[in-house]
Amino acid sequence: MPITADQITIANFPELFQEIVRNKEAAGIQAIQDNPTDLLQRAKGYGVQYTNHSWGWGSNIWSRSEAGSSVVNSEDELTDSHRQLMLRALEHMITRPMIQADANLGSPGSPAEMHCRLYCDPQYPDIPYRWQQICFPARAHQEPQAALYFIPQYLENPPMPGNPSRLLHVIRFPNHNYTICVGTSYQGEVKKGFLSHWIRHCYLQGGTGEHAALREFTVKTPTGVEKRIVMAVWGLTGSGKSTHGMYVLNQHTYAMYQEMFGINLSEICYDNVVKNDDVIGWFEDCAVGSERGSWTKTEGVDERQIGIYDAAMSAEALHENTEWDDSGNVSFDVKLFQYHGVLNRNARSVLSLSATGAFDGSVNSSQPPNVAVFISPGYLTDYAWLKIKDVDFAAKVLADGRTVGHPAQSKEGVGETKYSTRYCLPFTMGVDNVAHVHRFREFLRRRLEAGSPIDVYQINTTGKVGASYEWHTMEVGGEQHELPVALFEERDGQRKPIGGTDPSIEETGLFLIQAARGAVEWQPHPLWPEHVLVPLAVPGITPERLAELDPFTYRSPEEMEKLLRAQIVLAKHYNDIQCAGLAAEIYSAMDF
Repeated sequence: MPITADQITIANFPELFQEIVRNKEAAGIQAIQDNPTDLLQRAKGYGVQYTNHSWGWGSNIWSRSEAGSSVVNSEDELTDSHRQLMLRALEHMITRPMIQADANLGSPGSPAEMHCRLYCDPQYPDIPYRWQQICFPARAHQEPQAALYFIPQYLENPPMPGNPSRLLHVIRFPNHNYTICVGTSYQGEVKKGFLSHWIRHCYLQGGTGEHAALREFTVKTPTGVEKRIVMAVWGLTGSGKSTHGMYVLNQHTYAMYQEMFGINLSEICYDNVVKNDDVIGWFEDCAVGSERGSWTKTEGVDERQIGIYDAAMSAEALHENTEWDDSGNVSFDVKLFQYHGVLNRNARSVLSLSATGAFDGSVNSSQPPNVAVFISPGYLTDYAWLKIKDVDFAAKVLADGRTVGHPAQSKEGVGETKYSTRYCLPFTMGVDNVAHVHRFREFLRRRLEAGSPIDVYQINTTGKVGASYEWHTMEVGGEQHELPVALFEERDGQRKPIGGTDPSIEETGLFLIQAARGAVEWQPHPLWPEHVLVPLAVPGITPERLAELDPFTYRSPEEMEKLLRAQIVLAKHYNDIQCAGLAAEIYSAMDF
């Protein structure tokens, strides 16, 4: 008897799938390909082999389907569109066997270990293969704590609930521990799909799940004392999180810094270890990594980012939407592939952390974290680098998640200011964002009271200092406001802000090291003097260059105050939508 859409519930969808499996097996028809070992061999038939012998594949969608994703918490939120897609998924899975791939997020024995199970259409074996290379091997005979049904084919997708101009691609059920994804072969939907469940899992285990990289290194303070730094780097996709979270120090890096800044970095910073690239569990006494590998954006990467570059050029790397050069080798130039008529800005590679040359075998911190770095790129009011003194102000920066749009997020809104609370909005479900923010603030407060504070920095990598803009009248929350809008131009096939300057990767890398070792001289922010410090002197950075990275070089105090007041209005508007219920002291932390 046919299954009808009105029979489907959140609770019975997995049961209906298992019933299909049982019926097929009873008839002698294979229903499940249980963790096959020949996935790579199967996938080679439609892959690209580069001259260095690595492999790559192309996806039918080259960014996340955030606008086509829906989170459904309970049965009363289930709509006809949801049921139609769930029905189409079941109908499709009846007709073919599904690859079952098991893997763990969180290392064995970590506070946030979670067993995941992927059911993938067998026409796309590269997806489960690449995903398993990133994750930890699953423990034997363990039931999954999260499942994902992945069908890259278009299934006459119904419209998004409440938005008929968009097709529904992804449905996440946080309280029932599974996700359905159809119509996209972008690997990020599998990776981020499971990580969305893991972020909730971390919260339930007493921590928070954060969209952040994790790295450790030892610095020598100006007084000669060694200090181990455990640094997490938050940022939305495309903002530079991997750049600074996976930053590798070796002889190549040391020589580069000696030439650029006249500093022998090897004497003041060493024992650098990469821990995790993307999503971590942040606990009061430790930070834990989610994955044993990395799936990293690689366009434009060169030897300046030597760890990522070496790993991505390895024969063991697995590429997605990645170009080749004239000799057929892997190329990270942006000049060959295009997507929707513009040059591709979201080439990706699955990397082994060991191939970076800076991995010690553990994705978990060796001691409690002591540095938090928020990447909040902007164009108008931002310094290159700030230090945040106030716990509530730091929590507000996290709650805002202010950033700029990147093609890896969506093909719309590239370069424009956006707010994505906790730099994690598309991946947070089941537990409200405000609960994560409050818990994070509580961790900061306890550490401060215990006399071992976490240093918090905000950096403007991938943004601009002093870019051009104009004022527009726009409606925000039902009221008219004058808001600044950055001006853009097309350069080299890409949309770029007009004017201003941006800190280089090396300048920001040097700042973070000098700040961590206590060598930066600070002064109060002109408009937030009680909460924020700005750099007065950074060893290795000339006073002239530091002035170029100061927005007050380009704006008067009155203009800066007007710009920041507009930013506060917009941030609160998005707080009300994305992070409702913030404690009053956090919500108003940036008010003058």
